[in-house]
Amino acid sequence: MRYNKVATLDLIKGENMYYVYIKQDTGYDAKKLVGEFEDIDEAYDKVDEEIAKNKDVKYIIEKTTGHVDIYGELISKVVEKN
Repeated sequence: MRYNKVATLDLIKGENMYYVYIKQDTGYDAKKLVGEFEDIDEAYDKVDEEIAKNKDVKYIIEKTTGHVDIYGELISKVVEKN
């Protein structure tokens, strides 16, 4: 069985993690991870930084508590996207 190191640490701490992705139009994976944060405000700061670089950027902020499904994939919930 696979274990995600971040997910395992989150389960021990009992904290949320926030992941910021930038949407891409090309490639196999349509989103690129640009940051992992323990605080939602830090995640929003990263989004603001990416928007400052490119006003047309599309982003996704996902929240996870570290729980995984039966396949070992991290269970996440979309907090915000544009």
